[in-house]
Order: sequence, then structure tokens, then C-alpha cells
Amino acid sequence: MNRTARAGIGLLLAFAVGLPAAALGQTEGNSAERVESAAPAQASPPEASAAPAEQQEPASDARPGPPPDQVRPNFREIIVTRKTRQFIHRVNSRIARYLAAAMEAQEEESAEAGLELLERLNLKRLNPMERASVYRVEAMLHYVAGDTEETIQGFRNAIDEEILPLTDEIQIRFNIAQLLTAQYRWDDAIEALYEWFRWTQEEDPLAYYLLGIANFQLSNFDLAIANTEKALEVADEPKEGWLQLLAALYVQGENYQKAAPIFEQLLTLYPKKSYWVQIGLIYGALEDYDTSLAVQQIAYAQGLLSEDKELRRLARSYLVADLPYPAAHVLEQGIDGGQIEAEPKALELLANSWIQAREFDRSLPPLVRAAEIAEDGNVFVRLGQVYLQGEAWREAADAFKNAIDKGELKKPGNAHLLLGIAYYNDAQSFRAKSSFIDALDFEATRTQAEQWIAHLEREAKTS
Repeated sequence: MNRTARAGIGLLLAFAVGLPAAALGQTEGNSAERVESAAPAQASPPEASAAPAEQQEPASDARPGPPPDQVRPNFREIIVTRKTRQFIHRVNSRIARYLAAAMEAQEEESAEAGLELLERLNLKRLNPMERASVYRVEAMLHYVAGDTEETIQGFRNAIDEEILPLTDEIQIRFNIAQLLTAQYRWDDAIEALYEWFRWTQEEDPLAYYLLGIANFQLSNFDLAIANTEKALEVADEPKEGWLQLLAALYVQGENYQKAAPIFEQLLTLYPKKSYWVQIGLIYGALEDYDTSLAVQQIAYAQGLLSEDKELRRLARSYLVADLPYPAAHVLEQGIDGGQIEAEPKALELLANSWIQAREFDRSLPPLVRAAEIAEDGNVFVRLGQVYLQGEAWREAADAFKNAIDKGELKKPGNAHLLLGIAYYNDAQSFRAKSSFIDALDFEATRTQAEQWIAHLEREAKTS
């Protein structure tokens, strides 16, 4: 046998397990990358203030892998038949040279050049093993050329010859399933994976993961959970993307109790900022606010919380825990450093932190600034209330007047009533009565306004 023929046989042996590992491992536009992109990038837990939802479990009939009633082939009979056919039908040296030349053409020129060489062969004149070998090399060349559909067809043609070693056929079936998944052909991918399971005794974690992704995309969430759980169970070590998929499925089903340990595992194995944020949200959804705050504190101390919403969430968690001073510290630093936008809600949250700490004087600057830039007068009402608390009657009256002038108040009657109270305490009875009369126009404040007017009239009679 000459060197070219030996090279051809060597290449066939290299492809005995399906697609070349190097081709499957490409980093741009490859099948593995497209499969990963089909999985949810990250779970989206609710905000910590959300009420915990009822925990959902997968349906009792959701089980991983193929349907339980799937019938397996008679492997003993198939192996005997295949070995007999392989002994009778062998690849001769001429066909081996063609296969080797096609591969060399692909390496030196292009995959298309290799395919053109193979087109010279009359497949009808080849024996089953030669045809299966040609189909497999054609499939590989089509894959390198980026033609996934022809790759799948080539592999199926090779299988249809019913002569390949069983281990090779099983691997090809798995390659077909991977390629269908990469094409987002979810139903076809599931069918191909079920067929692969029918032909093998293996429990390949990747197969279960692919079933998890496909069922996720088809909104078969119970099956997606069952298969992804199984993938992680039989894997030697959990892959990040697989844990992400399972976490996303639990969150989608509002099963935060099960999502929490998955995020803990992600954080332990693949420490990233996003997992710190997400696990804090999960604990919040479970109403475990102390743990949620502790997680956020650790992340903040490591400099991992830098976005506007993350810092505000931490501040709110501090306020829920009745820790207003660190809440104000986080907000002040964030606003001064530009991480938190200095808009009315952020400034009002800072002011409320100081108010909760009973630091009324320190609450005034951010509250004044928020009131001035707000589109409506509601923050001015809040500012007036703080001035009332400090018995700064004239400043309170100015704030309530500004609130009424700016308008769009949630409780306009309340603004008029409070303005009247500010005037009354500032010894401006005439203006106070006028404001109380304005408050009569609103049902919510009518009774109190009447009481204040009656009080002013009694004072006027006795003075």
C-alpha cells in the first residue's frame, strides 16, 4: 500500500468518532457556541421587596432522557451483521486515495475543493463501506464550509448504509443532535437525542443538557428542569452554563428555594459580580432579608456593586433592616461619585435615610434639591413636612406653596391642609383660614379642614 493510501486510511480512523475535535472546538460561529447562546444568559430573580411566590415543583411525570417506552435495537444481532458486512465490504486503495486527496485539498485550498474531488466518484459503483466513508468525509467538509444542513445529510447518508461500527454510528447520531440544536431546530434536536439514547447505554451529561435547552426553548419547563438536573447529576463537575440554565428554570418557575443553592454553587465555583447580585435578590424573594443584606454588604465591600440600581437596592435593604446611617452613606457616596444619578427619587431616598436616622437637618439639602428638579410638587410636600417636624413654620409654608404651584399632587387636599397648619403656627390666621377653606374642596381633608376652621372661629371670638 502506498503512502497516499495509508494517509487516507489514517484520516478515516481520525474521523471514526464523527466530527473532528478541532472543528467542534472552533471559537467563532461553531456549534458549541450556538448551543450555549440558546440557553438563558442569566436568571432574573425578582427584587428583594417582592413577595415570595408559591414554590413550584416539576410535574411528577417529567423524567429525564427518552420516553420510558422506547424500544431499543437488538444490539447483539446488529453487531454480528455489521462485522460480517465490514469483512465483505472494505475500502480499496483507490477510494482511500480519493478520501486522502479530498482532505489534503481542504487543508491546502478549501473544503469546496475537497468536495469537488469526491464528486468525481460514482457512488453507485462503490460498496456500502466505501459509500459510508465518502459520506462521512463529505459531511466533515460541508461542516468546515459552514453548510450545516449538508453536514447533517451526509451523516444521515453514512448511517443509512448500515455498515459502520456501532460506536461510530452512535457518535454520528450524537453529532447530528448537536448540529440540530445549534440550528435551533428544537423538535428535531429532541427527536435526534431520543434516537441517540435508543442506540446507546451511555448517560452522557451533555445529552441531558441539550434536552434541557431544547425543552426550555419549547417552554416544556418541567422536562427542561428534569434533564438539566440529570445533566448536573451525572457530570464529573458542574459546568457554569448548565448551572445557569437550571437556575434560570427555577427562577422562571418561582422556585426560589431551589434556586438559592444553585446560585451559591455558581458563586463558589465561578465567582462573579452577577452571582452576588442575583443571590441577594433570591434571598430577598425568600424574605430572608438578613442574608440578602449580608450578601450585598460583602459584594459592596469587594467593590462589586457599582451600578445605580445595585447601590439603591443596597440602601433600601439597609433601611428595611432599620440601618439608616449606612444607607445614607451608600447613597451619598454613590451620588457624589456619579454611580447614582442625582435625580429626584435618589435624592429623596437619601433624604428619607437621614429622616429615618432622625437627622432632619442633614435631610434638607438633598430634599430641597429633589423638590426643585422634580416634575411635580410631591417632593415639596415632603420637604414641608420635614420643616413642620422642625417647627420651621415659614419655610414649611413656602414649601407647601411651591408644591401647590407646581401641581400634579397625589393628595392636593393634604397640601392645602398642611399649608394652613404652617400659617396657623406662624400666627397668620387669615392665610391659615384661606388654606383650610381650599382644603374643603377635597373629600379626604374636608372633615379636618372644618375642624380647623371652627377652631379659628372660636379663637377669633375669644380674642
